[in-house]
This record gives sequence, C-alpha cells and structure tokens, in this order.
Amino acid sequence: NDAAKSISQQKPGAELDHETLIKLSVWERNLEEESIPKKDEVTEIFPGLNLASFNTLSESSIFDHGIDTVIEVSHELNEITAANTVMHIKLDEAATEDNFNKIADKIANTNQNNGKTLISCEESDGLAATLAIAYVVKYEGISVNDAAKFISQQRPQSELDHETLIKLSDWERKMEEERINHEEEVTEIFPGLHLSSFVTLSDNCISKNGIDTVIEVSHKLTELLAADTIMHIKPDEAATEDNFNKIADEIANTKKDGGQTLICCEESTGLAATLAIAYAIKYEGISVNDAA
Repeated sequence: NDAAKSISQQKPGAELDHETLIKLSVWERNLEEESIPKKDEVTEIFPGLNLASFNTLSESSIFDHGIDTVIEVSHELNEITAANTVMHIKLDEAATEDNFNKIADKIANTNQNNGKTLISCEESDGLAATLAIAYVVKYEGISVNDAAKFISQQRPQSELDHETLIKLSDWERKMEEERINHEEEVTEIFPGLHLSSFVTLSDNCISKNGIDTVIEVSHKLTELLAADTIMHIKPDEAATEDNFNKIADEIANTKKDGGQTLICCEESTGLAATLAIAYAIKYEGISVNDAA
C-alpha cells in the first residue's frame, strides 16, 4: 500500500495494475509470516542452546540441527536415539532448584565440549524456555529478568511460565547470597594450597582464585569446567596412606608447574584441611603436629 501510494504520487499518470497489487499483497503477507519463527521450529535462544516445541522433538530435527544433548521435560521419557545425551525432567517436578542446577550444568557441559543443546517440553515450549534461563543465570551472569526479556524477543510466541520465573528469581537470589557469604572463604593454608567450604566449590570461585587443580572429597563428583585438573576422593575412603600420597603428589605436581590447588570436602571443611597436611609432611618436612 505505501509503495503504491508513493509511485502514484511520483508518477500520477501510471495506473497501477489492481490484480497484480492483490498478488503482491498476498506475497508480502507470506514473506512476513515466513520471517516469524513458527511454533514448531527450532530457535537458538542463546549460543548453543536451542528451544523447540515438543512436536519438533524428532530424530530428523535433532540430526538436522546438529543437536548433541536433548533436555526433555515430559511425563514419560521418549526414545531419542539421534542425540548423544538425553536428560529427562519430569514435567510435574520441573521447577525445582535441584533441576535448575541440573539443567544449567548439563547445558554448560555440552557447551564446553562445543556441542548444542535442545530443550523441549511436552506441554509448553514456554516452560522449556523458562527453564533454560537457569543456564544463563548460573553460567553467564545474566539476571532472570534480562534473560526473560531476551527470550521473549527471540521467541515471541513462547509464553514464559510466570510461576517458574518467580522460583528462578528466588534461586538466583539465594545463589547471590551464598556467593557474597562465601566468596572470602577460600583460604591459602600453605603456599599454592587453598582450602574452602564445599558450597564455595563453583566455576566462578575457581576462576576468581586462579585455581588450576581441585581435590574434591565428596560422594559424587561435581561438574566443574574451570579447573584444569580434578581429583575425586570419596569421603569414606579418604584417610588411607594411598590417598595421602595421591593428595600430596597432586599438590606438589601442581605447585611445580606454578599452579594453585584447592581442596574441599562435602561433609567437613576440617577433613579437607586435615588431608592437606599430607602435602606439608611429604614435601615441606613439616610434622603433623606443627602443620595442624
């Protein structure tokens, strides 16, 4: 319409063809519709993180978009063979802090390996989009509000889940409070050897303190991406001579390369501190009593 008016003003003697104008209008509308992502299309909402409605969750779609990891939010897990990894989140239990962490960690791990993640929800791609916010909050330092605005621009047809947004905001606030409370808790107990509480064990903490090697005493290994080396020791098997040697040697090896080591324990900071004494005995010639 605007183009037709402009031409008529510029060239009043040129009578525009009405039938062709109608066809042009139809073509214009089709172009506009094609430019808007369809609800069932895969949309990259953040680098390496894709969103799709549940009916897009097919082998061909996963293969065509080079998806490595699928996070499926559904009542029952579907058989998906095209993806290397599938994480199933039960729909009625999706919006929990535990799942926020699991989703964020899985996406970060896939990104670290140069892979792509697709998140999809059986009932609402808006819920899937909302859950995806957990990743950018935890690993990119983007607030829930800013992430929600960005996703709404990238995928306007996906209505974000308001209740989950509230839970994400509470989770974000708790993480920030923990970071403030514990960011000073990393203590250098010997040159190049640091001790911290288990809650401080995060990629942000590792990067901030220049940690190269993490010795983690825990029942289950934490997914950490920032450390070059991770040694995992189970708490119920920690106090053995074999582990004393392993811990001492790992710390000494890291220090020899000019690196920093962080040791922490899931159950007790005191146990981590005690195990660290092995290094001082073996490589610094300090007695147990003096080190303690």
